[in-house]
Amino acid sequence: MKRRHVSLVVALVAAGAGGAALVYRPWQRSTAEASEKPTAGESKPSGPTATDAPAVVVLSLEKAEAARIAVEPVAARSLGRSITVPGRLQYDDTRHISVRAATAGVLADVLVKPGDAVVAGQVLAILSSPEVGTARADVLQREGELRVLEEELSWRGKTNEGIFALSEAVGRKDPLDAIRNTFRSVPLGKGGEGVLTAYSRLRLADSLAQGVSGALDNGAVPQRMVRERMSELESADAGLKGAMEQAVFESRQAYRQSEVGVEAARRRLDVSRQHLNTLLGYTESMSAKSAPSDLSSVEIQAPFAGTIEQKLVSTAERTQLGEPLFVLADTSRLWVAADLRERDWSAVRLHEGDPLSVETPAIAGKILPAKIHYVGREVSAETNSVPLIGAIDNTDGLLRPGLFVRVTIPVDASRTVIAVPESAVTRHDGSAFVFVSQGDRAFREVPVKPGLQDRDWIEITEGLQAGDAVVTAGTFFLKSELLLEADE
Repeated sequence: MKRRHVSLVVALVAAGAGGAALVYRPWQRSTAEASEKPTAGESKPSGPTATDAPAVVVLSLEKAEAARIAVEPVAARSLGRSITVPGRLQYDDTRHISVRAATAGVLADVLVKPGDAVVAGQVLAILSSPEVGTARADVLQREGELRVLEEELSWRGKTNEGIFALSEAVGRKDPLDAIRNTFRSVPLGKGGEGVLTAYSRLRLADSLAQGVSGALDNGAVPQRMVRERMSELESADAGLKGAMEQAVFESRQAYRQSEVGVEAARRRLDVSRQHLNTLLGYTESMSAKSAPSDLSSVEIQAPFAGTIEQKLVSTAERTQLGEPLFVLADTSRLWVAADLRERDWSAVRLHEGDPLSVETPAIAGKILPAKIHYVGREVSAETNSVPLIGAIDNTDGLLRPGLFVRVTIPVDASRTVIAVPESAVTRHDGSAFVFVSQGDRAFREVPVKPGLQDRDWIEITEGLQAGDAVVTAGTFFLKSELLLEADE
């Protein structure tokens, strides 16, 4: 009954096409021979029969035009065994973040919306935060303290150099007036003044001692006065040495203390800046000259170039520490997420960088190249599968996270085989065959043995040779002619 229904449908298709078709079977026996039945004890002859032997279908001109037959030559091509699994596109985890508030405050302005493309460092929103204002004020105070201490250190350094130079001049016993003129514009501090005073006393004591020594030779002064002047000279010399040592020591100590003070001030400033940058979420190069007029103003900046995927706040809204404000993603590269189950277990041997093919109904008829990013190490107890993550280029922006895709994964090395398009292979009653063009609208049925199938191509292990002209479109029409003739 089923065969009659099929025959009726096929007959209607053939009638609608117009014209007549001839199915020629050169091995077909006569009707009388075919109707003969073997007598008792006779065996049924072996070999091809009218129902399983190849046939040649010759179409009329009208039917050939209606069938829209397309023919392609058989050729060798590279095929490999692959599996196809469902999957979804998702964000690249390394380029997908939630931009959060680093401090509590009130949103003074929101400058972007979903879909906006932003560059690294672009301001997304402005937040008013008293805590940030306090931190900025602390930074400015620490910078001021550091400047004062650096100026003091510079002065101490010049004073220290002046004391050393003065000590050398005194050691050479330069004239006092010449020393005063030389160091008139050189900072010497209290220690330098003490050295100059001691040196002046030494010069005076030396002059007096020399005067009484000459008078003693003439008998003009007593011996006692000479001893007194020599004692004063020795005392002045000792006083000068002590003053010089004291001045050098105090100068060095003061310089070292200033160095320590400057280092401590720099550390305090660094701590204040780090605290401020932590609150801001980015590094701010602020000084007294570049400080914002509103110390409490905070710029929420994009950490990298991408697209605003979500806006979670509005202007004048109060935010808390760590509250998400925006979702930012770089969608120029997306991840392809799929699950490998037990039947696909051979794919777990793949490595990073191995090729994948991705198709999605959103972009029909286009195969998108991708590469394996990683294959998971642990089997999920819930799904009994391991995750496969691939990376796919999305520079043109046609793809969106969440799209359904079908992922084709190669599991064997490719090899060169005789292959035909899937549309060329026709199946009936468990057998596969193709139609080979004989010219003049004649097409011969050729039984084939299919092998490996890779996407839209099927390997033919038996029945065809390179160069055979196989029908790739209109095979259903030719098959209908065969079935119609078989029913007749």
